[in-house]
Amino acid sequence: MSRMFDEQWQRKRQRKFEAALWWYNAAVKVALEWTDLRRDGKESGAKRIRRHLRGHPAVFHNHYRLNPSNFRILCDELKARGLECTGDVTIEECVGMFLQMVGQAHTMRILAENFQHSEETVWRYIRRVMSAILRMQRDYIKLPGPDAPIHPKLREGTDYYAFKDALGAIDGTHIAAFPDSHEDFKERWRNRKGNMTQNVMAAVDFDGRFVAVLAGWEGSGHDSLILRRAVEQGFTVPEGRYYLVDSGYANTHQFLSPYRGITYHLAKFRQRRIEDRYENGEELFNHRHAQLRNMVEKAFGILKGRFHLLKDMRAYKYDFQTDIVIACCVLHNFLIRHPNLDHDTEQFPEDASSDDDDDNPRTSGIESMAGSSRRSDGERGSELRDKIRDLLWNSRCSDGQT
Repeated sequence: MSRMFDEQWQRKRQRKFEAALWWYNAAVKVALEWTDLRRDGKESGAKRIRRHLRGHPAVFHNHYRLNPSNFRILCDELKARGLECTGDVTIEECVGMFLQMVGQAHTMRILAENFQHSEETVWRYIRRVMSAILRMQRDYIKLPGPDAPIHPKLREGTDYYAFKDALGAIDGTHIAAFPDSHEDFKERWRNRKGNMTQNVMAAVDFDGRFVAVLAGWEGSGHDSLILRRAVEQGFTVPEGRYYLVDSGYANTHQFLSPYRGITYHLAKFRQRRIEDRYENGEELFNHRHAQLRNMVEKAFGILKGRFHLLKDMRAYKYDFQTDIVIACCVLHNFLIRHPNLDHDTEQFPEDASSDDDDDNPRTSGIESMAGSSRRSDGERGSELRDKIRDLLWNSRCSDGQT
């Protein structure tokens, strides 16, 4: 009896082994067929890049979001910063993979098809390019120092000369996100529109460059809270200088906000006749403030329009998603540093509007903080704002305007 059971067990084990072997061989066959099917392209990834570089600049820009001249400069700079590609993968291929990922929001499967490499190879080299671009951050995203010159847009004789000490504008924007946290914890990433996002705070100068980027905050995080954390982590404003912010922030001598309850949106000013545009100095201040602060909205619009992955994020690890935002900001500044080579900004309007209703401001988290130093900052901010308002209004009246 025991021998009979042993024989049955052996036959059963043999059948399981044969079935497993059949499935293994079938899987290997399918994998080999898929590899052959995927790699049956007429050209390799390297040849594809070379063909695009020799082609029309507009076609190259559509594929990689950069012009050929920008692309070559970027490849040289990344190579100088330690980017290495081994085997049959070139530097140009590595950078092209990354640019198509962030620019076109392509998946690893599409990139593997485009460049005729395995998905694992594509993913490995994309991470290398990401690391090299993040090493550029220190040179391309820098806070202005105390000796920062007055921007030409704010110099004497311009409409904005009263804001001559402004360094730029600060605001937050929502980037699509896939949080890799516990299901209940994920709700912290749901913004007020019901979408899963990360809230990114950025400071932008009047040339449209990002001078500070704080990414990774939950979509439900308040802008003023993120700014406060940024200050605690080392975001500094030189003495006597300030940034322009919207009315969702508290007004201080370092972060100048508009008058609340007064017309602020640019569209509302455009609807008025020029002679009836301003009823008082507060409206004039708010209009000039909005025109200058619009630079940060325009920068966000260009960033999202150029890098489509920021609007259609994939389910990468959340730290990688955060790095993508910073890397895109570095590339944005890279293109500004190399003018006359990139014409991508022509497709974006001069004016951009915020998602927030500045005439109905939110409660500021900074304002709610107790302490005499905070009240002193608010008083100094009010004095500075009133001084600029009077300067603008008096100058307008002296010019014969009503």
